[in-house]
Amino acid sequence: MNIPPKDFQHRSLRSLGNSLKITARHSIVLKSQPETSVRDFSQKLRSLAQASGCENPELISGLFLSIIVLFFIACPRPACGDEPTAEIQIRCTDICQQLQAVTVRIRSGSDVSSGVIVSADGLVLTVAHGLKPDAATTVIVSGGQAFEAKRVFVDESADIAILSFDLASPRGSDIRFLSLSTDALTAAGQIAIAAGFPAKEPDGMTAVIRLGQILAVDDSAIKTSCTLTSGDSGGPLVNSRGELIGLNRQIGKSAESNGHIRISAILRVLEQTDSWKKLPQQSRANPLTPLSSKGLLPEPFVVQMARQATVEIHGTDRKGSSAVRACGTILDELHVATKLSEIVFCEKLECHFTDGSKTLATLSKQDRARDLAILTMQMSSKHGVVIRAGIAEAKNDVSLVGRIVFAATSPVNISAAGLISRDFHKEPSQPARFGATMQEDGEHVRITELSPNSSAVIAGLKADDEILRLNGKAVISLDAIGNLLQLCQPGDWIVVDIKRGKNELKIYAQLQHDPRQQFEKTEFLDGRAGELSQRRNDFQALQHDIAITPAACGGPLLDIDGHIIGINIARRARESTLALPIDIVVQFANNKL
Repeated sequence: MNIPPKDFQHRSLRSLGNSLKITARHSIVLKSQPETSVRDFSQKLRSLAQASGCENPELISGLFLSIIVLFFIACPRPACGDEPTAEIQIRCTDICQQLQAVTVRIRSGSDVSSGVIVSADGLVLTVAHGLKPDAATTVIVSGGQAFEAKRVFVDESADIAILSFDLASPRGSDIRFLSLSTDALTAAGQIAIAAGFPAKEPDGMTAVIRLGQILAVDDSAIKTSCTLTSGDSGGPLVNSRGELIGLNRQIGKSAESNGHIRISAILRVLEQTDSWKKLPQQSRANPLTPLSSKGLLPEPFVVQMARQATVEIHGTDRKGSSAVRACGTILDELHVATKLSEIVFCEKLECHFTDGSKTLATLSKQDRARDLAILTMQMSSKHGVVIRAGIAEAKNDVSLVGRIVFAATSPVNISAAGLISRDFHKEPSQPARFGATMQEDGEHVRITELSPNSSAVIAGLKADDEILRLNGKAVISLDAIGNLLQLCQPGDWIVVDIKRGKNELKIYAQLQHDPRQQFEKTEFLDGRAGELSQRRNDFQALQHDIAITPAACGGPLLDIDGHIIGINIARRARESTLALPIDIVVQFANNKL
């Protein structure tokens, strides 16, 4: 028998080890599909033995397989994976909960910013530029209760301020806070977590958490990849030990460039004032080691599950033009979930797999309220059984706030890590705009005027067109049309049957957001929000901070253990993406909703 070289042995063991890790995580060896799993392992072992030059690969593969089976039976399945991965997840969950308790919204006149509670008696650290001169200031704590605030210290040149609010009410007795630390460790490459309240959101929401890494540090400032937005200024930036290392200050031109005031610079200013004496200091050294952002890279088994579960959906429009419309998430052997508004009127749909193969698909079910589509593929997915088993393992019955997640953005690409901030988030609805003025005469409804660049114009409607049906329902009054449009959200597609002269035509129109929103700074940040999904409102969803493109919607959202916990349904804003919980998607696909 030929002895394989040492480097080959090492590579083989690593390969087998990765396979064992995948199967252990997803409980498929000797549990859900024992015959398939054992057969796959046997074939892999046989191939490795043949490649090493063994004279009897069948015997060698059989011996190794017996060892593997005995090892798996003897060793319990790890509860949270490798210790470093589990530690990162535990820390992120704890920090997320802490930040949502200590981060506050600050209203000063018409300005909205954020801050962080730094003492048990209601002192709040924030930025000076969020406070309007001579304006009343209000601090709104987690849960929505508002307190009148006083300005204890303001240094506009350093952009630092301290506020105080009265905790005499019963609600104030359980207020948590972050104490200041003079030895907080800060270095490029470390994990950083930021919190704040986006200005576009109403009071009473929980703070939005952003996960990233420290990109650069100097004497007074920190640059991170934690995506900031309007309203976040003054919110806390902490390291992986949960220490306050800075305050959010500046929204970068790109999502990867965000500025923060370093805590050491803040302390230097405060040490020269009486305010310093009022701030409690951290009394003991933090025993935790700062974690490197390298720990946020997805494990191989997460990458493999993302690739197996993701398809790229190509759609041909009515003019015969084919393009990538969205991603899709394989649910089982034949079914794929995706974003309805991206594919609803495609004449032909194809699902493209990781290995380059493809199959035709048809739209079999649709849920307009959730913007959810279920496709049925003509060719079954070879990974469908494994994916279905993995989905069944996902635990969405517990809080997912603080969960580290990854998004598959194509069949071959996976995102950087993000965090779930909200697990039962209700994204409010918005009025949809059609852009046509109409008139009724008792029997007919006609278009009299069209708004420039509106949905109606883009769809090809013209003045004097008679509206016959809207989404298949006959309409003879403005009220009937208004009632049907009220059921829609911006980004939804509608079918308009019209009569133009003697001809009847079918027109497809995608409803728009209010045009005035395009100039809303808190929504689009002068273009810095990036490309957002057209349909991004009226969802009950998970909210996370991974920046994906609208075309990546429909793809799976995976946790750090490789479980598919949702499908990304909308790029909502610069700092947030929405995902439908996977149990809701599966229930709909299985006719249980």
